[in-house]
Amino acid sequence: MRNYEALIVFNMKGTESTVDELISTVAAAMKEEGAEISATENVGRREFAYESNHISAGQYVTYQFTAEPSAIKAIRERLRLNNQIHLQYYKLVG
Repeated sequence: MRNYEALIVFNMKGTESTVDELISTVAAAMKEEGAEISATENVGRREFAYESNHISAGQYVTYQFTAEPSAIKAIRERLRLNNQIHLQYYKLVG
């Protein structure tokens, strides 16, 4: 098991879900793929430097978790299917 940090940027444009609902949905999907989440932080809404896919801002959320290296690909593929996730980045910590 390794320590990771994920940065997920949510597209809140045209959604009826709250940020907290999206955070828990992503956390549940990560747990189903074998991740053990230790912390989540809602960084807040930030404007992009330039418009991306007709979106000018997103809701940034970080997740601290432990998982096997093979789980990262499964998590990435699973979350890619969610239309409310605009961007996702993963970083090995420590």
